[in-house]
Amino acid sequence: MSSKHCRLYDENLVHNIMISTGLSILEYLREHTNADSDEICEFIELNAGSIIEDTIEQLSVSEEKADREIENSDEEELF
Repeated sequence: MSSKHCRLYDENLVHNIMISTGLSILEYLREHTNADSDEICEFIELNAGSIIEDTIEQLSVSEEKADREIENSDEEELF
């Protein structure tokens, strides 16, 4: 029987940060074709903060846009 642990994180946020990190690494590798694992790790360490911040900002903008679209559709239904 598996135990359930208290989740102290937003799974969707973690998922999106992982995707953003992967895409950032892919972009780095395209620009640095001969990069070794140490260089990739250094790139991640140096850019982790901005990757996380950018991902959170993108998610926030997406959620705000979705909320506005819902509000607009609700208003249209009233008329």
